Amino acid sequence: MPRRPVNTLPAYHAHVYFDAATVDQARSLVEAAGREFKVAVGRVHEKNVGPHPMWSCQLAFSASEFDRLIPWLDEHRGGLDVLVHGLSGDELKDHTEFAYWLGSEHTLDLSIFKG
Repeated sequence: MPRRPVNTLPAYHAHVYFDAATVDQARSLVEAAGREFKVAVGRVHEKNVGPHPMWSCQLAFSASEFDRLIPWLDEHRGGLDVLVHGLSGDELKDHTEFAYWLGSEHTLDLSIFKG
């Protein structure tokens, strides 16, 4: 069972995962998050980017939005999986030790962080 997100760092990313069948749902979700919260909505990537094993869209936000945004995302994600991770300055730790999931956990390609 995935660990639930906890607010322990000053800033975060949430990566909404989707595929061809759910891209419109994901777009609606991140656009709504952008309207409702102080988040920066990234591009909707219809390809795997970085360590992400699925198509994704990033939401960037501060700890001050965390306690409102995370429950909202969990309630509105409609079955989409969401990776939530802190921004500590150590990308490997951010995507492992400081990584949490809404929905199912996915295996990330961590090789990009090991130079």
